Amino acid sequence: MVAMRHQPEADPLPAGRFNVLLTRDRDREQEHWTAQLPRLMQPLGVRAFTAYTGRQALDLVEQHTIHAALIDIATPPTPGSHGDGLWLLQMLVRRPSRPPVVVVNHRYAMRRAERLLNEALRLGAFSVINRPQHLDTLLTVIARLVQREYQNTWPPPERDQGAPENA
Repeated sequence: MVAMRHQPEADPLPAGRFNVLLTRDRDREQEHWTAQLPRLMQPLGVRAFTAYTGRQALDLVEQHTIHAALIDIATPPTPGSHGDGLWLLQMLVRRPSRPPVVVVNHRYAMRRAERLLNEALRLGAFSVINRPQHLDTLLTVIARLVQREYQNTWPPPERDQGAPENA
């Protein structure tokens, strides 16, 4: 599968407005939160990039400025491999840009969910949430992330090195 960028044909947003990386464990129908979230956030100036593997996610991070990442814990490192999103979390927190990461977990048994929570927070996740039934949960976490990490404002648009400030 190829990593996808959710947005209409025209690209009305300035580069670097607020870019969110989303990962999902496999291609699902439209009910998956990663299919719904971009449609809700795009009018707010949010660009969503979706990856199906950890490798695709890292490729997107190399190509674009990512301001936040919401990673599904079931995202494999590579197609057909075994593993989970904790590998991707480790890779993202080691990057110089180090985007804040929200880990979205499955509804595991309590004991496994507790281990996942502890490990993800130890590795540097901003938050760990259960796979949401309603998108309000994700939107609330994203609002907290923007408030804490970006002082309640979107990051400013990136400027060209030689461009004047008023351009």
